[in-house]
Amino acid sequence: MRVQHTPLTPTFKLYLLNEVEALHGMYEIIERQLELADGEVVTALDVLGLGATLTHHVKNPADAGAPGTVFVDSMQQWFTSVWKHLAQ
Repeated sequence: MRVQHTPLTPTFKLYLLNEVEALHGMYEIIERQLELADGEVVTALDVLGLGATLTHHVKNPADAGAPGTVFVDSMQQWFTSVWKHLAQ
């Protein structure tokens, strides 16, 4: 298994499994107060990733236009483009 990171603020979870399945969940954005090291309190936007509801998508090898197939393929293309251009 490989894990990579990019300099993007995450807005969703995406797990791609063997190019045939995807688990996807959107993060909720919240506003909250954060205390900085110097004691200053600032209002920040944050995302709630823990507890994000995941939806399961599966490719249908017999139907290239099936919703699951289209979703998995498009998420794989997006991930590949991020990996190629932004990953470190």
